[in-house]
Amino acid sequence: MRPTRLQHLLRLAQRARRGVRAVTAPPSLPPAVEHACIAMEEALHFSEQGALDVLRRALAEAPGVPGPATKSKRRAFIVLDDFWANHGILRGDFRTVRAREVEDIARSYFAETFGLDGDAIMIRTVMQRGGRAVFASALSRSLHDGIRDVSADARVEVQSLMLGLPQAMNRARHSVDGSASMLVVVAETVLHAVLMEHDRWVAYGAQRLFADDVADTLRLAAITEQVFERFSNTRREDCTIYLGGLDLDPSAFEQRFATVRRLQDIVSNASAPLRLMGFAL
Repeated sequence: MRPTRLQHLLRLAQRARRGVRAVTAPPSLPPAVEHACIAMEEALHFSEQGALDVLRRALAEAPGVPGPATKSKRRAFIVLDDFWANHGILRGDFRTVRAREVEDIARSYFAETFGLDGDAIMIRTVMQRGGRAVFASALSRSLHDGIRDVSADARVEVQSLMLGLPQAMNRARHSVDGSASMLVVVAETVLHAVLMEHDRWVAYGAQRLFADDVADTLRLAAITEQVFERFSNTRREDCTIYLGGLDLDPSAFEQRFATVRRLQDIVSNASAPLRLMGFAL
């Protein structure tokens, strides 16, 4: 979801009667499901104010449920582009560490590594099976709270608020074998790379992308190689690349790495907002 066309991926489920659970269809399903694209004002690009303004307008334009209601009958499933977050992999023995303590460790990591105010961020964590690594994300508290406040004002219940990359990692986990490998998720604004060895997360790296980068697969492959060499002692000729995100021609990556595999579950030629929408399903 590009910040310049922030389409907060709302699945506004309508219930015609109590007890019926409505499920918004993915992009491939019939046109009964309408998609709206709300453009962000240029002066507000890349700002939380702009993001919240887009959400406010999107909710105002979304259809409501007819009839009297004592509580909200609209629900939103929101997936944010990872432009809005910082990520990191923490390695250690977390098997006996309580969830709150893991959050505190992650909060300290983001404060020391990125200079973030620990009190101004929300922490999300995913522990890898075996408890030897944690994938942590930091999201601005003001953005998080603002999304919920704007939604509440519109009488919309935020059913879930998530980031894209952790969802991509979750869907990719069954496809990755135990060899040296790297999950590469290419979005419009950032290239994300998760290095894995022996079925363990080893390191996370990211590279800011611009319009010319996204259109140049040779450039993207070179960036991937740079990220790999920054974190791994393995030869790139022995590394398998798992591609996700934008639907890219893998040939440029095949020239640099042992094997390149496209992860169909997290690859799409749909627009960025609709691609992220898939994680809400």
